[in-house]
Amino acid sequence: MVRPVASQHPGSVTRDGATTRDANLPLSDAPPPRLSLPDGGFLPEARTMEVSMRSTDLGGAPSAPTIVDRAVLLRMDGVQAGQIIGLEQWPFTVGRHPTNQLRVDEDSISRFHARIVRNGDEYTVEDMGSRNGVFVGGKRVTRAKLEHDSWLQFGPRVSFRFSMTDVREERLLRKLYESSTRDALTGAYNRLHFEERLRAEVAYAIRHKTQASLVLIDLDHFKRVNDTYGHPAGDAVLKRACEACSRALRTEDVFARFGGEEFAVVLRGIDIKGASRLGDRLRQSLSSEVVEHEGHRIQVTLSAGAASIACCKNPSSEELISIADRRLYLAKQQGRNRVVNEG
Repeated sequence: MVRPVASQHPGSVTRDGATTRDANLPLSDAPPPRLSLPDGGFLPEARTMEVSMRSTDLGGAPSAPTIVDRAVLLRMDGVQAGQIIGLEQWPFTVGRHPTNQLRVDEDSISRFHARIVRNGDEYTVEDMGSRNGVFVGGKRVTRAKLEHDSWLQFGPRVSFRFSMTDVREERLLRKLYESSTRDALTGAYNRLHFEERLRAEVAYAIRHKTQASLVLIDLDHFKRVNDTYGHPAGDAVLKRACEACSRALRTEDVFARFGGEEFAVVLRGIDIKGASRLGDRLRQSLSSEVVEHEGHRIQVTLSAGAASIACCKNPSSEELISIADRRLYLAKQQGRNRVVNEG
């Protein structure tokens, strides 16, 4: 019979060869468990196991910390919660007017609502005579110093967190926001973001007595692509379609995946004729694309329905979608690969 070897650790050996922990010994200093045989011996793996439980695998030196020198605003409300705005121009102004560094298109925000001023390492927010006020930590202010993690609110509904961060954290926060607003496959905006932006554009158009339009797009015979070439080929076609459409759009246009093979474009300041021209430009751009996938050359076309605020009896985002969707259906009925702006 192989006799158990006395433990090197404080404690006692029991009749079956197991080692017990000394009750006065701190838990962190307790010996590791031993694997024993019925005759009192130890498994060959026991010594190896003991070593592996004691050792720590160091994966190299930690990366050097970066300098916390970037002031940012983190959006805390609505569908844009999580959006990161870097404060890089001084003074940094906030308001509805397009000339502000941060344009917030919301009814409760004044045209020139507030500004943030930097003086060395200090940051101060100032009310620019807004109608609904500026709040720091829930308290209305005309001028206040901003600290890291200050809760900053413009009017009753628009809120941000002021933070000091480094370049790596800012990059990570931007990626997280992008993933929450973008469709993972195509990179277009997702349905939730589209609906929020469309409501905002309709409200803006009504308030300023201007135009806003919507173009709904559907890829023709897309099911046939999936059935003939497989879903990976269908995914490749969706990606290429988004790339083709994006090249034909303005920076301020909102291009989103509406669902499946359907997409939507929200156009600020564009009437129905302009929306129709854009839809046709997208149609021509896509028809010239050829998707090569596993030896196959695939071409697709699109049909579109266009609508604007002027087409609505009681303008709303829901009515605009309904009219554009009806016209998209007409485009399909009339033979596909076309844009319809009436009916």
